[in-house]
Amino acid sequence: MTEYLQKLNEQQKLPVIHKNGPLIVIAGAGSGKTRVLTYRIVHLINQNIDPFNILALTFTNKAAAEMKKRISERQFFQSLQTLSNH
Repeated sequence: MTEYLQKLNEQQKLPVIHKNGPLIVIAGAGSGKTRVLTYRIVHLINQNIDPFNILALTFTNKAAAEMKKRISERQFFQSLQTLSNH
């Protein structure tokens, strides 16, 4: 298993490795949603999914910036486009 997956608990790991179709992550504050979404994007990129085909939605600019930062730290992928929806 990849190193980043070992940092997740079982409930977090399931959505990260989810294979078929879209996915919604609903959880309380401090439960690791941003980590799950970040690791899922990294996992998809590692599975040779074109980043152009990945859509991750957040509700704040702060969350979008945090996700972009975390993905860039784990993936040498600097051209990620992030936006928030208001």
